[in-house]
Parts: sequence; structure tokens; C-alpha cells
Amino acid sequence: MQLERNLSIIMIAFSSFFLVMSLQIENRTGNFISAGTWPAALMILMLVLSVILLMRALKAKNVQNIKGDADDSADADNEDQLVHPKKFFLLFAILAIYTFILGYVGFIAATILGIFVMALLFGMKSYIRALLTGILATAGSIVLFPILLNLPFPRGTGIFYSLSLLFY
Repeated sequence: MQLERNLSIIMIAFSSFFLVMSLQIENRTGNFISAGTWPAALMILMLVLSVILLMRALKAKNVQNIKGDADDSADADNEDQLVHPKKFFLLFAILAIYTFILGYVGFIAATILGIFVMALLFGMKSYIRALLTGILATAGSIVLFPILLNLPFPRGTGIFYSLSLLFY
């Protein structure tokens, strides 16, 4: 509960700072949607969700204070621990490997593989569903960013470069 409260306060400060920064990005096109629109939208969403988390944490603390259980300290110690610390560190290892291979194998292969491994890590039992999740998420990202928004993704080298030319 204290972990949630502290995390929500940090996230409120973080999102508020970057919301102000994103609103200061110059609009050179004159359109409603500019370079700062997407970061501002994400920071507003992050700010709203952080405030909701803070309110839930404070509400849970008030409920716990009203109950006045004798084993409050034991519950608080258990609650502030990571539930699956091995999965947490494996996630960071997968993300580090993903970042490292992204330049060599390109966005398509690295993202399909990365999402496939993360889906299996977080409990998806079926290999086919995990692979399908990776393929659909990658396809959606390709449609949104390189095709609709004209934002470049890493193409990779060799055969991976040729493969990426087929899609974007």
C-alpha cells in the first residue's frame, strides 16, 4: 500500500513535468495534431491513472486504519515485496536483448520474437497464441507508425533489411 502511494506520487510528478514539456513543443505545421500531441496525450493518461492509483491507495489505507487489525505490520511487509521477482528480472533481460538485436535483425523479427517470449514468460500456455500475439502486435505497430505516421523503424541488416522493405 505504501509502495503504491509512493509510486503514484512519483508518477504524478513525472507525468506532470513531461506534460508541461510536451506542451512546449513548437507546432510548425499549423495542424491540430503536431509533434507534441502524442506525448501530451500519453502524459495526460498517465497523470489521470496515477491520480486514480493514489486515491485507491489512500482509500485502502483508510479502510485498513478503520479495521485496526493486529497483524497490520506483517501484511504491509508482504505487500511491498515483488510477487514474482524472477519474472521481473527476466523481463528486463528480455528487453535488453531486444534492444541489442533490434539494429541487427530489424523491427519485424525482433518484435515478433520479443513479444512471443514475453507472452510465454507471463503465462500464455499456447505457443501458437503467443506467436499470433507477436505477429498481430507487430503488424499493428507497422501499420500505425511507418505507414500511417511515416516514422522509421530499424530495418536490420542483410536478409532482414530485404524483408522489411516488403512491409514498410
